[in-house]
Amino acid sequence: MILSLETSTSVCSLAVHNEGLCIAEQSYNVPKSHTTLMPEVIRQLLDNLNIDRSALEAIAVSDGPGSYTGLRIGTATGKGLCSALEIPLISINSLDIMIEEMRPIVAGISYIAPMIDARRMEVYMKLVDKECLELRDTQAVILSPDLFINYVEHPILLIGDGVSKCEGFIDHPHLNFAPYIYPRAQSMGPLAFQKFKKRAFENLQNFEPNYFKEFHTKPSKNPFNNL
Repeated sequence: MILSLETSTSVCSLAVHNEGLCIAEQSYNVPKSHTTLMPEVIRQLLDNLNIDRSALEAIAVSDGPGSYTGLRIGTATGKGLCSALEIPLISINSLDIMIEEMRPIVAGISYIAPMIDARRMEVYMKLVDKECLELRDTQAVILSPDLFINYVEHPILLIGDGVSKCEGFIDHPHLNFAPYIYPRAQSMGPLAFQKFKKRAFENLQNFEPNYFKEFHTKPSKNPFNNL
């Protein structure tokens, strides 16, 4: 059993998975409530399933990018549970969680670009093909009309709360938008189970989520021009 905690956006979600299969999830879109919600929701979720904490084999948390505060709360909660229960910690990229959510339903789309709102005209994003193979890794991007200029012949699906900044702004004939997709704990299960089988665990003492703070010192540029 793996307990997954997703806190990278304003939506707080938790799920329990058995060998990658989700058996229960709870989510709350209540801004600035992660700290107060997390302990009680965890207790309720396990009680409803009649699962004792000792049955948990690992805790999975979102690794970022996303909200600094949300990621910090999720990481602190995950570390605390792992330490108390003496079980491993697993981290999952927030954008990969969104891609996993779309994997069963995407058809006729050449590329998927998950986006999490950063600030102003900035998003955290990555780019994958229809097989979910990574073409560009996670990075902070200042949006520009020519962001996908090298992909004008191919349909691209933009997903996440950063998408609203792109509609009517990015010049591309085949853009599709899914702004209401967000990272969900339910979609962490298969990714966390793969890492669990490989024993790809985090060091409890040293692990910190990726906040992408270095982005604030980098100049604006199109990261896809060299592809």
